[in-house]
Amino acid sequence: MTGSSQRPLVLAIEDDLRYVRQLRADLEGCDCRAVFAGTGRRGLELAVSDRPDVVLLDLGLPDMDALTVLGQVQEASEAPVVAMTPAEDDEGIARALEAGADDYLPKPFDLDQLLARLRAVLWRAPAGAWPPFASDGLSVDFAAAEVRVAGRPVGLSASEFRLLRFLARNRDRVYRPAQLVEEVWGPEYAGDQHLARVYVQRVREKIERDPGDPRHLVTRPGVGYVLRKHG
Repeated sequence: MTGSSQRPLVLAIEDDLRYVRQLRADLEGCDCRAVFAGTGRRGLELAVSDRPDVVLLDLGLPDMDALTVLGQVQEASEAPVVAMTPAEDDEGIARALEAGADDYLPKPFDLDQLLARLRAVLWRAPAGAWPPFASDGLSVDFAAAEVRVAGRPVGLSASEFRLLRFLARNRDRVYRPAQLVEEVWGPEYAGDQHLARVYVQRVREKIERDPGDPRHLVTRPGVGYVLRKHG
């Protein structure tokens, strides 16, 4: 799936045996390795010991608040996190994305939906394919997947970096929210403009001196978003 000879390792933190059985069959059937945890605490242990490539996190865990688990997983691991939540739970989806989840998987899901989410968060660009972006204290090193503001490194999630990387490669070009979603997350996400709005705001909070009056990642009213290059 990742274009590597090493099969990606997926950590699923899920206590519902129905979904555990489904995930086990789906992941093993799509050339992924999988480990499972039925509690948040066990999931955190495996996030450290097994170094997964991606984490699937159920939002209804029996022992811990899932958003607390999300934060601790991100502190312990660089793996992107996909929140699993009922499809009708718009509030839960929004809270998970705002808390730092890289994507979400609506329940009930099928194999195509699972694969789409995994491809989206595991996708990486070829190293060294693009020269670094630099503008007024903001720098983006595509090969090293590193972002700096005024010389200081900034930690971005996988999805935040994908968004910034895409806009930096297409500097000074305006993109509608729907275009951004399709380009960054894939055509299967077309129509989910909420993703673009949430992640643009999250990236601004990390790269702008004043997120309320952005200099780099700018909104063109009625049109969309653009990353401007100064100088």
